[in-house]
Amino acid sequence: MAFCSKCGASVVEGVSFCGKCGTPIQQGPGGAIKIPAPPQFQNSYAPAGGAFAPGLVTRVTNILTKPKQEWGVIAGESTSIAALYTGYIVILAAIPVVATLIQMSIISIGIFRAGMLYALIAMIVAYALGLGGVYLAAFVIDKLAPTFQSQPNMLQALKLVAYAYTAMWVAGVFNLLPIIGILGALAGGIYSIYLFYLGLPVMMKTPPDKIIVYMIVAAVVIFVIYLVITLIVGSITAAAYLGSRVIG
Repeated sequence: MAFCSKCGASVVEGVSFCGKCGTPIQQGPGGAIKIPAPPQFQNSYAPAGGAFAPGLVTRVTNILTKPKQEWGVIAGESTSIAALYTGYIVILAAIPVVATLIQMSIISIGIFRAGMLYALIAMIVAYALGLGGVYLAAFVIDKLAPTFQSQPNMLQALKLVAYAYTAMWVAGVFNLLPIIGILGALAGGIYSIYLFYLGLPVMMKTPPDKIIVYMIVAAVVIFVIYLVITLIVGSITAAAYLGSRVIG
């Protein structure tokens, strides 16, 4: 198979331009396609993201600023579930958790200030459930794929969820301030939905007429999952505040 030398998308024999980015395709003797090597990236770190994976900062920047091009690159990357978690998910998912921990235990004042121990317990639970929720969301998307004429692939589904969640995770830094944190979470959530919309046909090979309904069904299932997670974390957080007040 031939690959575009610019964006890494696969191309078929006989075409003159890449169907994704428009880069001219070099022709060899007799009109045969010259097969360029898959694109190399700066700041690559193969152990974390697999062969040809860009560095963490580069990936975050690209998926947020030029997602249409980046999804094509992501689809062709060789990685594993373990590498995706250790090199990306566990790092990005920690942003809102750490920001909330700081806000709860250091920035908040008076009777609403949680003790460090209680805040830490609540955030550890939230973090663990969040990591599990990412996998569960990918599992749901993968299992729903045949229903919407898409190609089931657990690794691609996990890539889709992880990189679509990037905006929401990065926006979690605003959790340092409660009111701004709510607005940041809203903006991050909306942009993550947009990233998911762009990535679904690329990662799961979803037909154009099935994208919206696939998104809606997946969103409902994922919403239920995270509602349960939120209720659990909320209960633990409430206990943290009550415990702090009793001790205080």
